[in-house]
Amino acid sequence: MYRWIQSLSRNHFHRVLLGNRSFSYYAGQKLHGYTITSVDEVKDFNLISLELIHDKSGARHCHIIKDDSNNCFSVAFATTPKDDSGVAHILEHTVLCGSAKYPIRDPFFKMLTRSFSTFMNAFTGPDFTMYPFSTQNEEDFYNLLSVYCDAVFFPNLNQLDFLQEGWRLEHSNVKDINSEIMLKGVVFNEMKGYTNNSGYIFGQSILNGLFPSHTYRSCSGGNPLAIPSLSHEELVKFHRWHYHPSNAIFYTYGNLPLEMHLKNIGEVINHFEPISSNNLVPSEPTWSEPREITVKGPHDPNIVDNENDLIVAVSYKLPTINDRYMNTALSVITDVLVTGSQSKFYEALIISGLGSDFAPGTGFHDYTKDGYFTVGVRGVSHDRIQQVVHAIENVWWDIAENGVEASQVAAVLHQMEISKKHQTNSFGLHLGVGILGAWLHDTNPVQYLELDSHIKQFKELDSSGNHIKDIVKEHFISNKHKLTVTLIPDKEYGEKLENKESMILQEKTKLLTQKDKENLQKEALKLQSAQDKIQDASCLPCIKLSDIPSSPLHYDINSTNVEGVPVQIYTGPTNGISYLNVLISDCDLAHEQVSVLPLYCKILSAVGAGGKSYQDCDLEKMLRTGNFSCSTHCAVDKNEMDKFKLGTLLSSYCLNENIPYMFALWQELFNSPNFREMDRIKAILDAEVAGQKDQVTSSGHRFALSRSKSYISPYGEVCEQIGGLKQARTVQQFHCDDIEKLGSEVAGAHVLHSDRSLFSIAVNTTTDKVDDNLEAISQLLRGIPDIRSGKDYGIESREIIAVQSANEFVEIPNLGINFCARSYRAVPASHSDAAKLTLLSSLLSSKFLHREIREKGGAYGSGAIFSEQAFSFFSYRDPNNLKTLSTFDHAINWAVSRSFTDQQLEEAKISVIGKLDAPITPGKRGLITFFGGLSFEERQAFRSGILNASCRDLQDVAVRYLSEDQIQGNVVVGPDTDTSKFRDLGYFIDTYGQKKSANS
Repeated sequence: MYRWIQSLSRNHFHRVLLGNRSFSYYAGQKLHGYTITSVDEVKDFNLISLELIHDKSGARHCHIIKDDSNNCFSVAFATTPKDDSGVAHILEHTVLCGSAKYPIRDPFFKMLTRSFSTFMNAFTGPDFTMYPFSTQNEEDFYNLLSVYCDAVFFPNLNQLDFLQEGWRLEHSNVKDINSEIMLKGVVFNEMKGYTNNSGYIFGQSILNGLFPSHTYRSCSGGNPLAIPSLSHEELVKFHRWHYHPSNAIFYTYGNLPLEMHLKNIGEVINHFEPISSNNLVPSEPTWSEPREITVKGPHDPNIVDNENDLIVAVSYKLPTINDRYMNTALSVITDVLVTGSQSKFYEALIISGLGSDFAPGTGFHDYTKDGYFTVGVRGVSHDRIQQVVHAIENVWWDIAENGVEASQVAAVLHQMEISKKHQTNSFGLHLGVGILGAWLHDTNPVQYLELDSHIKQFKELDSSGNHIKDIVKEHFISNKHKLTVTLIPDKEYGEKLENKESMILQEKTKLLTQKDKENLQKEALKLQSAQDKIQDASCLPCIKLSDIPSSPLHYDINSTNVEGVPVQIYTGPTNGISYLNVLISDCDLAHEQVSVLPLYCKILSAVGAGGKSYQDCDLEKMLRTGNFSCSTHCAVDKNEMDKFKLGTLLSSYCLNENIPYMFALWQELFNSPNFREMDRIKAILDAEVAGQKDQVTSSGHRFALSRSKSYISPYGEVCEQIGGLKQARTVQQFHCDDIEKLGSEVAGAHVLHSDRSLFSIAVNTTTDKVDDNLEAISQLLRGIPDIRSGKDYGIESREIIAVQSANEFVEIPNLGINFCARSYRAVPASHSDAAKLTLLSSLLSSKFLHREIREKGGAYGSGAIFSEQAFSFFSYRDPNNLKTLSTFDHAINWAVSRSFTDQQLEEAKISVIGKLDAPITPGKRGLITFFGGLSFEERQAFRSGILNASCRDLQDVAVRYLSEDQIQGNVVVGPDTDTSKFRDLGYFIDTYGQKKSANS
């Protein structure tokens, strides 16, 4: 904990108390080879910001002091590629594959199991590469800092690592020189997944087209068709030029002292002499005339008429992000215009019927040198492209003449205010990413943080009613630097991509001599040998098991009863916000009614109520709450197999001053929802269908896992029914049917939910607002009848649907990559084997699957998971399918033969406990208990089971639960070009959840 003892004017003296340690900071102060250039108190976020410069190298550093134990670190570099080869992205991967101080393969991934980190990752942006982590443990913080700094400044950048992470030519059977030669590589396959996603293609086209003169014209992630043009030498050169302290930005955050950060970082960068690093991105030269581009993208086979499924949007170049006030003003104005069903652009583009949903990327963006705003729609017909453009122009002219409603501006400003108070586990990380864009382009980070002063200025300037009008006229109506982008679905898009890839492969292989092929084989065998080699990870730092707290996190909660409904209460430092969760039991629903639940939830939270239109209700929600949602909730029983609780979850939160208003909104929605707003219901369905394929291509592993679990348990089947490919098919069917029918079914579902005997409630609030919440709950419940009182609606049990293993291939045209999954029946969470299976999943993920599926196979990701009474394997953006399923078998054999060591088991324990001890924000404390999770005593037993498990224990559960005779579900979501192969093997063939026979 800390507090400010003294805080004078900007850049003056600040004294800070952290625990029992006192520190004084002021501009010009020298610390461990650094000079503090500014010290600022930022009251908006209750923090102090320090900016520093490293005297020798010129490295910049921002340190945020805040009372938060989840301490963060990142080092970022301005990276400005000039082509689509993905050099920045491949370098991001390759620097993490070994360094001077840690000369082993993949220290980054090995640290995942040697650390208590709450976050570890790296990512490549359009003009930067960032390496962040967070942890609550001080020793762990400096362990990770050492590994990260050595990785980025002293990487090995071996040729073999480049081949593994970037791209390579390799025989399909590395032992057979006459086998087919293929293109492989982790980043290569990752980006193949992206290029089958229309949203990604559209957003990338906007960035490339709007800023064509410099680095933004390139795809920083890499285009799979250009990635094979990158050489290892070019990668090394790019690192030498960009990864230097003179081009680095360091960020630290939390309650650990600055001095130790500087000391540890300084020991690394003191080795460097300053260089002239000119990687700044210039502002894009302003156009004299607007431009238009048309791109092709994948078609969605579930859209009946792809000729009417175009995406059209207009993007505007705006002032540089250095102008922080104008960026804040533009953010407010554009949010007013695109947020909520009451917004001008929603009305003009979606309610009008021009499109089905906003185009990907719609909104204001301030992470590039010049900010930009995009607005448009998807689901547009060819003959309406110009109508969309004219509708957008008409909105601007309307605002220039009439302005916007004051209530809509107030709603957006309220959202900004409550978002500052709403606490998340990753606040420090989000803050670091947020200030990076501004700081990268030579803007003081504090200007990014001083939101209140900018909002105050905006309100003052707009008091006359002309400020918004003037901004719209200058930056949108008179703006010639605007780009209209149209994406046209192409049924042959995937095939054309494959043909282009084949041509590149043919070009690279047609002149290969026998000697060249032998060298390729030697190289592949050398890489495989390096991947198989047992690594001595003793050079890496590691948290000790003895450092693990003996008890799990625990928060006191109280329980009471209001109007016959159980209410759970947590009181704590919620920062002036009250959080509400209402769980309504749905275990009395018929099978066909369960399928409607997700649509009921989406529609209930989106229609009008209390005699008001849905636009007016949306506006009130924005004015009074920070979140107002309804979703399905299915929780498996912690004690017995094949039992679960199905429910509808209502969630919202608000500033304490708005408690009565928040509950009044729920009361209106319960008592008088308007399910006759057919235009609203149709718009919701249109939006759901419009983005379905993009959801599958970006999260196909989730759909594959859901599908595989549906074959092994009734719980899995219900989850598939409400959230998997079956639900996608349900949405499609309703979309094709009469909307009136859906309205009627939703209204019927609401009648079944309007019974307070089905309710249970959780409130998280401050101590002084408990009574206010309880009174509001009482008033809400008194308006809802008590129909089934006395009946137990907690747990449901169903018969197992699958009695033998099932194999299924889900074909998706133009997918290009695979998502594989296998699930086995396991045990409930309270079972003594649950801890062992959790450990086994961590062990298999980090010590076997990562090596075999990612490093060797080239998939972007893989893993094993024990959860919800199932043990599952999965792969993500995988070039392989049957080979990966075979790898799952090898993984089980590896565990059964006990091919792992005591040290690997200990690392698995560290990883699992680290996840268990992740911080929980005040708004979510106690919800594990509320949703029927393990009690404190049960979590203590689970923790002990983790810490006491032996190698023999893990071998034993692998034998008992993962053997061939166990019920299992194997599912591959993959391209339709592989359908015949799986049909020949007797797999069920499915297209978006519509089952066909094995021989159809």
